[in-house]
Amino acid sequence: MKRILICLSAAAFSGCTTMAVPVVKEALKCEVPASMLSVCGEPAAIKQGVTFGEMIDISGRDRDSLRACTLRHKSLADAIAACNDSIEKYNVEIRDLNARNAAKQ
Repeated sequence: MKRILICLSAAAFSGCTTMAVPVVKEALKCEVPASMLSVCGEPAAIKQGVTFGEMIDISGRDRDSLRACTLRHKSLADAIAACNDSIEKYNVEIRDLNARNAAKQ
């Protein structure tokens, strides 16, 4: 009977001890997919004596290339902005948790 009482007391009082909570580190950077970091292509070279039809074709390809590059650039800028917003929200929560943990100690 005495042993049971000692075991129950030990179990009850073990939850009353303080526990050290480690400080959580903040997030540092956004990782961007390599496909978004590809360099935009150079405009097509225009050779001497090009015909008007060839010029229209070259111009169309350059516009398509520029449009794709612009879309990739916008997607990259949006992804980085969204990532930075998420990291800032996370870091605010981490700072708050660390401050509350420091106040308890």
